[in-house]
Amino acid sequence: MRAYAAPMRNLVRWGGALLFTVALAACGGDDGAVTEVVMLDNTFSPGVVEIEAGDTVRFVNQGRVPHDAIDTGGAWRTDLLNAGDDQEVTFNEEGTYEFYCSLHSSEDADGKRQGMVGTVVVGEATPESAGSVVPVAQEADWSGTVRNVPGDYPTVQSAVDAAEPGDMVLIQPGRYKEAVTVTTPNLVIRGTDRNEVILDGEYTRENGFFVTADGVAIENMTAIGYTVNGFFWNGVTGYRGSYLTAIDNWVYGIYAFDAVDGLFEHSYASGSYDAGFYIGQCDPCNAVVTDVLAEFNGLGYSGTNSSGNIYIVNSEWRYNVAGIVPNTLDSELLPPVSRVTIAGNYVHHNGESERAPTGALEWSSYGNGIVLAGARDSLVYNNLLVNNPNAGVQVTSMLDKNLWPSGGNVIRDNVIRGSGRADLMLGGPVEQGSCFSDNDYSTSLPWNIEFFHSCDGIKLPLLAGMAVSHDPLGRIAQAQHGQSPQLGHGDAPKPELTFDQLPGGAEAPVRPAIDVFAGLQIGGYETPQLPADVDIADRRPVILGVAVDGGFWPVWFGTIMWWIPLAVYVLGGAWALWNLWRSERSMVARVVWTVPIVLIPFFGVLAYVLAGNTGIRPGRRLLVGLGGFGVYLVVVVASLLVGKIL
Repeated sequence: MRAYAAPMRNLVRWGGALLFTVALAACGGDDGAVTEVVMLDNTFSPGVVEIEAGDTVRFVNQGRVPHDAIDTGGAWRTDLLNAGDDQEVTFNEEGTYEFYCSLHSSEDADGKRQGMVGTVVVGEATPESAGSVVPVAQEADWSGTVRNVPGDYPTVQSAVDAAEPGDMVLIQPGRYKEAVTVTTPNLVIRGTDRNEVILDGEYTRENGFFVTADGVAIENMTAIGYTVNGFFWNGVTGYRGSYLTAIDNWVYGIYAFDAVDGLFEHSYASGSYDAGFYIGQCDPCNAVVTDVLAEFNGLGYSGTNSSGNIYIVNSEWRYNVAGIVPNTLDSELLPPVSRVTIAGNYVHHNGESERAPTGALEWSSYGNGIVLAGARDSLVYNNLLVNNPNAGVQVTSMLDKNLWPSGGNVIRDNVIRGSGRADLMLGGPVEQGSCFSDNDYSTSLPWNIEFFHSCDGIKLPLLAGMAVSHDPLGRIAQAQHGQSPQLGHGDAPKPELTFDQLPGGAEAPVRPAIDVFAGLQIGGYETPQLPADVDIADRRPVILGVAVDGGFWPVWFGTIMWWIPLAVYVLGGAWALWNLWRSERSMVARVVWTVPIVLIPFFGVLAYVLAGNTGIRPGRRLLVGLGGFGVYLVVVVASLLVGKIL
């Protein structure tokens, strides 16, 4: 989940209005001569467009990282577009134009581009490959061929290029200063020593491994200092990363995008300002992350729009800005995120503000152990969450271009200790049907959450959960004003390279990543035991849901978006009921007006002031009601502007 200007501005643009109501209407015009191709992260949407000669294609980057579009024949190209930028290309000649993003595609041995690619069809031309996928024969068995580096091949890339499907590339200890692209399916790429086989990006190269072929397994090695990702599988069926170490890879450490049937296991990631581990844009993903350690990242795990049979289990997440964050964004396809299982994890001491790099969106998740952001039908159980300075588990809606309410999630049987604001949090607006049961916890927002949002009983709708949701806005304003951590690439703490090795090392069985998910044991996750030497943190100073030690911006947004509406609801409601029941109105009228005053926060009081308080002249009612509300909205909008959120 990247923090990049365009999606972040979209995320928070409607924050003030969403205190009380949701109005989400986005319309786009079509002038008939311009066709829009959206650059999402690792995807062009649509992938194939058909236009007439003389028409124009507008490339719009709605992703979170830079993209470009380059014609494979060299006839045209866009600039490198940052998030929110766009550029137009006019096509005057009929033909089929295949194009690619130079940062997120690779070239196979036949010169064919894979990954982030697309096609423009102009006139009556017929695309030869548009929208088609050539199936690759799956060879589940090892071919028996070993390609040694550097004994037989001087570089990892040269060995990978020479390999045939089913081969093993075996890498001897050394520091390999290269970026490796893999386009041959069903390879096993293995280091003989996890701690001494090092892919070195020297803080200048983009990806340690960029894999666009199915069935590729990478094992027992380290990637350090890449400017984008350490290990990256894109658009594949079948992937596995085992006994990998990813350090200071600036965006993601270990990453699978638009990929299914995968496994990340026995691995480590640190120093990424977005996420140490990431699985994005897949449904069903059929993927497992197990027995990993993530520390000193913006997020330990991020999964944007990754849904269906995805398990984040039996792992440790510590010293990140936030721990585990499945989320929904419009900057990738297949929203919303759903059907994620998070179980058996030890999630502790997240909320790092000095040693973990971060962006604005990651900083908005500060201090949470597990966040379900715009998530549906997911299960969080048997986790141990300790000393996370915001929440142990937070379920909240997500705003990007659209509002993505969370709903149908089950939070049960977790043990939570030492949360700074509350152990369990449910944030709005428009929270739908998530429930909490049998958790071992002390504090919650809203109060008594397992009673009012029970899995077996009542589930009250939460119309305005800004006691939870104001804090991310304040954190974003902090980041926009340079008040969040500003670690540079490579400034996070470095681990000792003493990690466990692949059992058997060079002689271990050779297993390409075929039918990975089908062979995994799912379920049976137990709650980790609390270590005896852990001191439980004290609760932060919290007043009515707002942590008063959070700095100016979080407290200010807590004031205008929670304390003030709450005061209007409670104090204004008390005044309205007193005024109503001492009036000479009929019993029926009194009861009818009591219901909205009590049950509709803020707006029930406002409605009574405008229409129900007949003892005051209409003009004065309008002045007090609409005038006061107008002043409040001005303050909210001004705060969003000054905070550089709008």
